[in-house]
Amino acid sequence: MLALKSPAGRRYHDLWTGEEVAKEPAIDGEPVIEVGRFRFRAAAFAWAGQRIATAVAAGADLVIIDEVGPLELRGDGLAAALDALPPGLARVLLVRTGLEDAAAARFAVGPVAFDPPRD
Repeated sequence: MLALKSPAGRRYHDLWTGEEVAKEPAIDGEPVIEVGRFRFRAAAFAWAGQRIATAVAAGADLVIIDEVGPLELRGDGLAAALDALPPGLARVLLVRTGLEDAAAARFAVGPVAFDPPRD
């Protein structure tokens, strides 16, 4: 699962199927998840979590998630999808600089790789 950014807004991209869903902008009256100055569509996180679960159920042996950040560390965003991953399933988590230790403590159950620090 990749988090992409373009002038039209942020979106999730399913690496397995190529499908995408907009994370923003939120539609009026739609449930949102806020982090800092950002307001993301709650439905986008639900979609991404379901896509991850579907891939795992179909036998995926590696899960890549871009990105794991403050939202997941507080239990929102893709935290439930990460928590549901089977122990031992290989995962690559792209994590913001400074959050590596917290993300490893919270989500490293099995083989894990983190992207190199970004300054």
